[in-house]
Amino acid sequence: MRRSFKGMLPRWLGLRSRTEGLATLEFAVLCPLLLLIIGGILDFGHAWYIRQVITNASREGARYGVSFQVDNIAQRIPPSGLSPSIQDYVINNYTSKTLVSSLSPNVTGGGEGYGTGTKGADLVVTVTATKNWFLLGAFIPSFGAPTVLSATTVMKCE
Repeated sequence: MRRSFKGMLPRWLGLRSRTEGLATLEFAVLCPLLLLIIGGILDFGHAWYIRQVITNASREGARYGVSFQVDNIAQRIPPSGLSPSIQDYVINNYTSKTLVSSLSPNVTGGGEGYGTGTKGADLVVTVTATKNWFLLGAFIPSFGAPTVLSATTVMKCE
């Protein structure tokens, strides 16, 4: 009877193949990458949400500004003279009900129709908000600076 000593030396020296902790090691290596990907998805989703909210806010502000309104002597009120102003209307009635209010959005009105309110003149409403990157800013240097998101709506006065 012949014995094979081929596999005996690695066993005596404790060099045999061991895989007991391999799954834990793989998880430890891949977990930070997985969390960065999930955090990036959440960060980009939040930026997308902010963009949608400020786009809708600029539309609502423009609709409010172009609607024909008169004072007590039947004189047309230009969008710059509305009470509440377009800025207050958008911030109080629209962005305050969303998560964007914490970003302190800025609402500006402009265009020929903003000051005159002449029928057919353009009213321009721009809403801007600053997006701070939560997770991506900490790990990716190019995302460290806040990003300014802006939405502009142009409508003709009624």
